[in-house]
Amino acid sequence: MNQRVRIAVIVMGFSGLIAEIFLLRELLIVFSGNELSIGIILANWLLLEAVGCFWPGRMIDQTEKKIELFVLTTILFSIALIAAVFATRLIKLSLGVSIGEHIGLMPMFYSSLLVLLPVSILHGALFTFSCRIYAQYGKPEADAAVAGRVYVDETVGTVAGGVICTFVFIPLLNSFEVVIGVAFINMIICLWLLGPASRRMTVPNHQHEGSTVEAETRRKDSGSLTTRLLTGILAAVTGIGLLTGQADRIHQKSIELQWRDHNVVHYQNSPYSNITVLENQGQYLFFLDGIPEIITPVPDMLFVEEFVHLPMLA
Repeated sequence: MNQRVRIAVIVMGFSGLIAEIFLLRELLIVFSGNELSIGIILANWLLLEAVGCFWPGRMIDQTEKKIELFVLTTILFSIALIAAVFATRLIKLSLGVSIGEHIGLMPMFYSSLLVLLPVSILHGALFTFSCRIYAQYGKPEADAAVAGRVYVDETVGTVAGGVICTFVFIPLLNSFEVVIGVAFINMIICLWLLGPASRRMTVPNHQHEGSTVEAETRRKDSGSLTTRLLTGILAAVTGIGLLTGQADRIHQKSIELQWRDHNVVHYQNSPYSNITVLENQGQYLFFLDGIPEIITPVPDMLFVEEFVHLPMLA
């Protein structure tokens, strides 16, 4: 069981970094990104992660079904991540801000706070849950030692997430394919945690030795049938969504809503920024992270339309 928990924590670190990177990139497009907006987004992320570690994270001390609570929180985190990416693309529409118009500091602060709130708090709670589960299934150690082991395993997942995100996810996949793929991986790990082998495992009793205590702990910590069914259904839904192209359809629909009333001819993420190309009556407008950079073939259509009539004055 300890090995399964370690892999679950590594995947938790992997998922957290993917969530942070892709939500940051999506928010930068909406906020016409600069250093100030990056600071606001990261400040909200870290603040909410800390809140999740302290407040919801303490819930695990009130239940004996720690694995099941970890799984349910992972499910909520995965769903919240997909919803957050979609909600990010609706921020300007919700605020009534036009394409190319910058958003003020206060709307930037509270809109990013609301989008990040469920994802960050749930991910922060998962760290505390992991520490408690490590303490239950691992060797008897001080709380600081347990937290250190969880932090190391989470960092392994974070490093792996950074490498894979840079060289695989960003160049090859769109945001919804990535977050739905992350949700699918999380569901598979959750099913593994709730699997038959994990339910047969016993928890060492360091005060008294006896099979009665171990058997009772095993029954209490096994996931309910409802949780296993829910996890299996979500794994099937996310897997089918990836294989049938539903993730890409959601991506295209969200782009239409984000760039409403405009003809988007190209939308692509690169390791450096997002590139969006709009077309209007033969004019192409290139956006870099939501900022208009190039207009081609004629930079100022209004000037050309007026200038062409000057020969008639001769």
